[in-house]
This record gives sequence, C-alpha cells and structure tokens, in this order.
Amino acid sequence: MAKIGQQWLNLPQDILLEVFRYLSFEEKANVRATCKYFHQLIDHPTLWLKKTVVLKRLQSCNSCFWTTLRKRRIRCLVIKEATSKQLQKMVNLIPNLTSVSMNVKMNIERLRTLRPLANLQNLQLSNSSLVLDQELLSEVVTFKQLTTLVLCSSLFGRSSSLCLLADLKELQSLTLHIRQKNPPLLSFQYILFRLPKLRELSLSSVDTWENLSLCFTAPEIRTSKQPDGFEPPCISQLQLEKLTLLNSTNGPLSRKALNQLWNVRSLSVSLTRPCVLLNTNFVHSMLDNLPNITELELSWNGPLAEFVKVLPLELTKIDLINARLSNVDVQLLSDSSGKSLKHLSLVLCNGITETMLKQLPKQFPFLQTLDLSGYRLLNQEILFGLVEMPFLKEIVISNNPHLTDTVMKQFRTLTDNRVHVTQKSKRNYNGCDCIFYSQLLS
Repeated sequence: MAKIGQQWLNLPQDILLEVFRYLSFEEKANVRATCKYFHQLIDHPTLWLKKTVVLKRLQSCNSCFWTTLRKRRIRCLVIKEATSKQLQKMVNLIPNLTSVSMNVKMNIERLRTLRPLANLQNLQLSNSSLVLDQELLSEVVTFKQLTTLVLCSSLFGRSSSLCLLADLKELQSLTLHIRQKNPPLLSFQYILFRLPKLRELSLSSVDTWENLSLCFTAPEIRTSKQPDGFEPPCISQLQLEKLTLLNSTNGPLSRKALNQLWNVRSLSVSLTRPCVLLNTNFVHSMLDNLPNITELELSWNGPLAEFVKVLPLELTKIDLINARLSNVDVQLLSDSSGKSLKHLSLVLCNGITETMLKQLPKQFPFLQTLDLSGYRLLNQEILFGLVEMPFLKEIVISNNPHLTDTVMKQFRTLTDNRVHVTQKSKRNYNGCDCIFYSQLLS
C-alpha cells in the first residue's frame, strides 16, 4: 500500500488535478485530509472554477475558512443568514466576488455593504418578507455592472419603482418572481423594452393571458418615467432567447406578443391549471408560432398528449416534470426528436413503466444526459441497458433502493467510467430558490 501511495505522489501535478476534478465535494475533503501535498492540491483554484459555496451562517465562519476560500478563488456565494457587520467582513475578506445570493431578511443597510464588490455581476435577493420598494430598488441599480439579477419577493411597493431597473443596461438575465395578485405589468413591459442586452427572462404569477401578452407587446406610447424625469430609449424588438413562466395560466398569446418572442430558443413553463380546450393555451400558441425553440421544460400534472403533437421538430433538450406519459407519447417524441435530442429529463412523471425505460436507448440513441429522478422501478436490468447509449455522459437518479453500490460499480465498469452517475436531484444554487420552483416538484 505504501508503494501505491508513493506512486500517486510521483504523478505530475497536472494529472493529479485532472483526476481530482472528477471527485465529489466529500471525496475531495477526504483526499485533502491525507497529506500536506494533497491538502495543497485540493485547494488549487482550477478545481473550484465556477463552484458555488453555500454559507448557512456567516457567524460560524472563522479566519481559516475565509483563507481557504481565498486560496480556491471562490467567486460565488449563497448566504442564508448574516448581519450587516458579518456581510461587511465578508466583503473585506473576499473583495473579488462575482456572484452573491442572499436569502436573508433584506434591508437597505445590508445591501449597501455589497457596494465595494466592483466585480459583482450576479445578484440574487430572495426572501418571503422582501418588499421591493423604491429605496431598495434604488440601491440595486447602483450595481451598474450587473449582468444577472434575481428578485424573489412577496410583493412590489410602487409599480413605478420597478421602472428603475431599466437603468441596468448591462443586464442579460432578469428574474422577477412575486406572490401578488395584480403584478405591475405595465412596469414589466417598460423594463423589457428598455434593456437592449436582455436575453433571459423569468416571470411568475401572470394571472391572465391578456396581461401576459401585454408584457411582450411593444409600447405605443410612453408608459412611465423614471423619478428623475429621464426616460431610457425604447427598443423595437425583444432579443429574448430563454423564457421561463412559472405558475402561469392557459390563455393564448396575441400575435404582437408572439412576434416579439421570435428569438426564443429555450422555453420553461409551469402550468397551474389543466387546459380547458385543446389548442387554446399559451403553450400551444408558442410551440406553434416560435420555430426556433430547441429546449423545452414543461411542468404540469396533465397528459403530455396535450402537447406532444405540437412539439417543435429536432428538440435538443426536453424536461418533463409531473406530466402523465404513455407509450404513444414517448414514441411520438422519439419520431420528432429522437435523432436530435441530447438531454432528456423525466422527473416524477406518471405512467412510466419498465418497458418504456427499456426502450429509451433505441428511441433516443444520441442522449448525453438522462434524468430519471424519483423512479423506484429503475432496476439493474434497465440501468445496464443504458450502456447501449454510446454518447451518454451523465445520468441522474434518486430514491431507488434497487441500485446498490455494487450495481453502480458494475455499471461504471461496463461504461468504462464514461457515464457520471448523480444519485441526487441536481441543484442549481445560482438559480432561483423561491417558492415557485419548490412547487415544480410538489
């Protein structure tokens, strides 16, 4: 054993770093504890590129912890609990942060502590008690360099205050999630047509299809002015490429709205009520009229048959959550996108059978990622059948008692460690973590 350990130490540093890159966080921690040399290598910045660190309590972070974060050049933090004083200390110790997500009771003083972060590009404020009033939004727009902004709140103060966001000219991604019966839709419209670089948009609780169309219809007259009297120029055509609509209703979009969404390539929709009549909901209107869609996420507890016949041809990615599937639905999806589909997610879908899972390698031979979270019927035979998929790189599974460590080891051997297996639902800490996303898997 000593000779084997010595051989590892004799490997070039670049090779060791490449090996360590495939380790989980827990595995890295175990390797780090073995010797001083590996301790140093595990803290190498190349192993922590684009990694997000979640801090539940800043109070428990000591000087050794902050030193480790600096060594790893951590740039993205999620903060669950912190005082203004603790945030100020964090900013002083890690001044090069590019992404900060704060799920704390927000006030103007805490937000101001982030001002020294000159490289901050991604800001997320998420709290059920958050009220987006003029004072708070005025502070948000001081971060002129922001490219991503996420605001998850219980409500907005005054609708005119929301128009302040139009001053963030570098903004490329905007998330506005609220729990409010009458959201300030004219303000949404004002912002969208005054952010020329905006490419990604996520909205929630847009209550009727007329209002949803209004958000994406170019204003014919000035809808509002900023408090200082200056009004940014209005663009004529939206350039959105990714659109997410959560807790949405089912009316069709107007022709003017659809024309503004022509460039959308990625569509994510969470439906709150079943369709009353086929071909009369906004999902149908978008799938029928937006030819550039290649990625689709659909969350609802109805049958996929409602939509499968209008799905765009040659999809590259589709995520289905809580939907009801049949053999016919999956076959129709295979007929339209079987050769182009690279990413397939079937999370908690009803109607899935062992036979359907066994057919996946033949129906979707070019898949690179496959998410089968929540299926207890996924057994050894089905898993080993996925070996036939030559391009598969990752599979996500969870809550499965049949796939033991021995079975997973055999699967890795059969695929020559080509396929990375994640045994938990994938978690995106840079995305929104508000109540709306939690309802997607309810």
